[in-house]
Amino acid sequence: MGLDKWIKPDKVEKKKSKKPNNIETEKKDSKLKKQPNPPLIKKLSKFRLICSNSKCKYQKIVMKKSLENKDKICPKCKSEMKLK
Repeated sequence: MGLDKWIKPDKVEKKKSKKPNNIETEKKDSKLKKQPNPPLIKKLSKFRLICSNSKCKYQKIVMKKSLENKDKICPKCKSEMKLK
């Protein structure tokens, strides 16, 4: 039992020596995070679509660069929608 007491402090010292390495990597990561990111150039347009069927009156707003044909079709009545 006397030998166990001598072995345990060595393991604790090894753990302590690893902590400064983690701190150094955290400092490097924080420096990388502080650098400003270049602005993302994505121009999105807001499209407000209204169903042309007077009984349906379905409306939706779409944020995209451009509209596709499937966006112009009403999900309820399957008729073509108008831009407003």
